[in-house]
Amino acid sequence: MNFARSLLRSFRSAKKLVGTDHLGNKYYEVPERTTAFGGHRRGRRFIESKFTHDEYKPGMVPIEWEAWIRWKRKEPPTAEEVLGRERMTQIVKERAKEIDRKEKECKEKEYQEGLVARPTQTVPKGHASAPFYERTETSADATQTGKDFQPGAWQPSSSKK
Repeated sequence: MNFARSLLRSFRSAKKLVGTDHLGNKYYEVPERTTAFGGHRRGRRFIESKFTHDEYKPGMVPIEWEAWIRWKRKEPPTAEEVLGRERMTQIVKERAKEIDRKEKECKEKEYQEGLVARPTQTVPKGHASAPFYERTETSADATQTGKDFQPGAWQPSSSKK
């Protein structure tokens, strides 16, 4: 029993705290070692998260630390590296929101000027590639032309001659 305890004690003491992130997660490494029977065991890297499994959401482990845990990088990341990447991610998100806002304004201007017909439904009743625009009533007279044209709005008269 003492042999098992000594092995367990040596394994526990072998883990080394490598770093923490701004979210409070702690990252550990167990170095490579030789087993009791002369074999070789690869080191381990793991995380002690302050979040429970139910609380976890994607992004709670920074990308740089995840790459380190999965042996994609040798050295653990620095706090500056993690925060710098998060700042850049935030800048990209803000720029994307600005582009979306400008695109919506441009689209609304096109609708108001009559350059583009406004869709009446987000999901058309017919085929997925045939959306409906502003006019939905059908007519036997082919009066729609140009920007007023509505696919499927004209039906030939059913009277036989």
